Amino acid sequence: MINKKFYINIVLRIVLILVNCFSIVPFLAQEEKLFTIISLIILLLLQVVLLINYINKFNKDIAYFFSALKTNDASFAFHDKAFPHITESLRKDIEHVKNQIFNITQSKEIQESYLKTLIESAQTGIITFSSNGKVDVANKHAMELLQIKQISTINSLQDIHPAFYQFIKNASAGDEKMVNITFNSKTIPLAIRVTEFKQKSNQLKLISFQNIESELNEKELLSWHKLIRVLNHEINNSIAPISSLADSLKDLYHNNHKTITKEEISEDIIAKTSEGLSLITKRSEGLIQFVQNYKEIASLKKIDFETIKVAELFYNLELLMKNQLKEKNISLEIEIKPFDLELYADKKYIEQICINLIKNSIEAIDHKNGFIKLVAYKDIQDKTILKFQDNGKGIDQEIMNQIFVPFFTTKEKGSGIGLSLARQIIQLHGGNISVNSEPGETIFTLVFNFY
Repeated sequence: MINKKFYINIVLRIVLILVNCFSIVPFLAQEEKLFTIISLIILLLLQVVLLINYINKFNKDIAYFFSALKTNDASFAFHDKAFPHITESLRKDIEHVKNQIFNITQSKEIQESYLKTLIESAQTGIITFSSNGKVDVANKHAMELLQIKQISTINSLQDIHPAFYQFIKNASAGDEKMVNITFNSKTIPLAIRVTEFKQKSNQLKLISFQNIESELNEKELLSWHKLIRVLNHEINNSIAPISSLADSLKDLYHNNHKTITKEEISEDIIAKTSEGLSLITKRSEGLIQFVQNYKEIASLKKIDFETIKVAELFYNLELLMKNQLKEKNISLEIEIKPFDLELYADKKYIEQICINLIKNSIEAIDHKNGFIKLVAYKDIQDKTILKFQDNGKGIDQEIMNQIFVPFFTTKEKGSGIGLSLARQIIQLHGGNISVNSEPGETIFTLVFNFY
């Protein structure tokens, strides 16, 4: 609060002004006292001006203080000379408020500096822009990846990188995509992720992206190594017995390192020869079938999208698999929410995947009271989800990460291409397939991004 000294000064000045006013009154009727009257009026005006200046000085000090706060002038202090007319407790309170404000401002500046340094040093391209397309932040790595010197609006990317621009312009929060950009005859794959947030009343998009060329090359090399191992394993499994049988047949026609004559060929040799050739034929057919299976995976046809009613898809599957389900006394349950749910996909390929998954479930159930449940719904991101659940024996955790590898199978007569083909088909649909399994329950989940 204001101290007593200030009030005393104000009262004294007002009293002096009043005394001066009353002093003028006796001289007003005396014309010969004109000079005295003028002197008293001048003195009165001077006293009024001094009073106003005295009050304004206090107001100016307060205004200067708030101006210092506004401009973050930390050098300003509430000392006695600057504010002689406020109480010590009020001075301390305002000084405390001032220090708090400056501490908050300083902390904010440190955080902004830290965040700016962090964004600039990130090995991920970062761009934020508002709903009108104005770019607020674009870090150094983003400029390098896009090969541009400056960017003020996101629309400036439309002609430079049209695919990149179209995705980030129309994408929603949580969307992810790989987009290829081209410059200087070189194509670079970018993994892009979109986030949305609000800053006051302004809706902003944050685009983070990075060059994944090395990761793709590494994955491609790893895939080739896996494929070579699989091919080597399968071909050796077929060639080794064929070679062994050929050597055995060759030995039948040699005696003491000499070729036997026609007369020495017995019925037993002919029977063994026929049996050996039959086995060679079977192994050769197996190898041919393996090559055909590989060709089926390697030459997957183009996806033809159409709108599919999920209810129609599931109930057709129920009708198609009815006999196999009945043979093993397996019940099939269907749950679709909403019932008129639709899927934008290639019908023939999706049916093929569903049939294979249901067959796998049937084969996995080796007990009574078996059941298979087909579930379809949309998640919070509006993606269509199909689930295939069974109460079979489950998948061993040791082989869980191998079941989608081409030609890997635990079945005696399995080809090992069903799940691998399913994953490839789902990926061509822009989605993914995953599995969660434990003894007594296995769930395959198909996620479709197109709807």
